This record gives sequence, C-alpha cells and structure tokens, in this order.
Amino acid sequence: MIKTAIGHDGLAGDFFRQAGGQNQRAVILLGGSEGGAAWSRVRTPVRLLVERGFVVLSLAYFKAPGLPGTLQEIPLEYFKRASDWLLAQPGVEPGALAVIGASKGSEAALLIASRDPRVRAVAAFSPSSVVWQGIPAQRFALGRDVRSSWSEDGQGLPFLAYQGPFSKLDLLTLRLAGLHERSLADAGAAAAAAIPVERIKGSVLLLSARNDRLWPAVDMGEEIMRRLEASDFPHPHKHVIFGGGHGTLVMNRDAWRAIFASLEASLQPAGR
Repeated sequence: MIKTAIGHDGLAGDFFRQAGGQNQRAVILLGGSEGGAAWSRVRTPVRLLVERGFVVLSLAYFKAPGLPGTLQEIPLEYFKRASDWLLAQPGVEPGALAVIGASKGSEAALLIASRDPRVRAVAAFSPSSVVWQGIPAQRFALGRDVRSSWSEDGQGLPFLAYQGPFSKLDLLTLRLAGLHERSLADAGAAAAAAIPVERIKGSVLLLSARNDRLWPAVDMGEEIMRRLEASDFPHPHKHVIFGGGHGTLVMNRDAWRAIFASLEASLQPAGR
C-alpha cells in the first residue's frame, strides 16, 4: 500500500493505493469533529479497502494546513474538488465513487451524495438526518458565533441550532445526546435543516450504535430511512444497528462487512 500526502488545489489529506492498480474504485473517507485526516490514523479499514481494489482518499476538511480551524461553514465545493481530483487519478474508474463518513463526517457524506450524482454509494457511521450548527473555537457554545457547519455558493446551509442547557461534565465526556434530542424536538426547525437524502443517486448504508451518547444516531438513521421510503427511493438502502457506542462503531467488524458488501454491489469496475 502506497501512501501519498496531497495538497493539490487547496486539498489536504492522504491518498492510499496499490502500486500499478487498474480499474480501481474510489472511496473518500471523512472523519468527525476531531478534524484533520482522521482516517489516516485508523489504518486497518484503509488497508482492507486498498486490498479489495479501492483507492482511498482520507480527506481533511478542517484543522489541517490551509483549511479552516473550526468546523463552521465548510464549503461543499471543497468536497467536489476532492472528488474531481480523486476520479482523475490514473487507474481509477470514473463511475465508481463512494463516500464514507463518521459522525460529523456522516453529515458531510450524505450532503455530498445528495449533490453529486457521481457518488454511487454512501455509508454513514453514526448518521445525522439534519445539518447541525457548526462547532466554534469554544466548542458547543450556545448563542455565540452560531453558524452552519456547511456552506454552498458562499452561503451557510439551513441548520438546526442547539437547545441548551448542558453541563460542563456533559461536554467533557461528550454525553450530548440529550442536547441533540432537545434540538430535534422542534419538528419545524428539524424539517428545515433536513439533509435531502432522497436526491442521492446510489446506495445508502447507515450504521448506528444503540448506546450512542453523543447524539441520537439510531433515531436520526430511522428518520433518514422514513424519508427514503416516503420518496420511493430506487436504490438499495439499509440501516444497521449495533451494540456499543459512538466512538467504537468505526472499528466494528460486522459494520465493515456490511460496508464491503454494499461497495461490491454498488461499485462495479469495468469488465464485471
């Protein structure tokens, strides 16, 4: 496996591939609120993807050189540039792109897939059904510097703001499910901030942990499934719920088995 740091066109991250590979399918990996090229630090999933004939871009979108320092109004155009770059690499199949995101990266992955028809498969660990407010330097500050997590055409996307209160202990231990649940209880605001998953042009796989204490991923995943069913979504879509918590899900072997099965079914290289 060859690893190459990238910095083309303002992008930041790591590119993983096999030497001399042909007809390789492409995967973009997006981490969460930890920032940086998070998946580069979780090498086993990357290695397994490369061994299965994928090229992998572990993409940073904030907290990396040349990128914003906070997760606020990150331009969705940045992710399109990353997809353009990845699909233009030698040996990569132009019609075989998947995006896998975890936590805040799941938010980004579903948004990207809803806007880019080249994405033929999306997998979301601890999924979000809505666009949340961004995370400023003073993390989860209520009522201060409240902006969207993402932007498009220079404008912040409609977002769901946090509804307090929460304790310092909640913040330190990232037990913020109650904060997110209170915010989602405003049905009108949640609907206005909903990610338009029904626009996705490929398969959707959601992976949730039953004991997620950061946010109610199971409930948000079920809301995504309801939206897909209501729209007669024509592509494969599935929500798989596991034991464990928010931070352990990405290393769940059964979760990755489900992802590999989804990718093999959704991304067919030339000649198959």
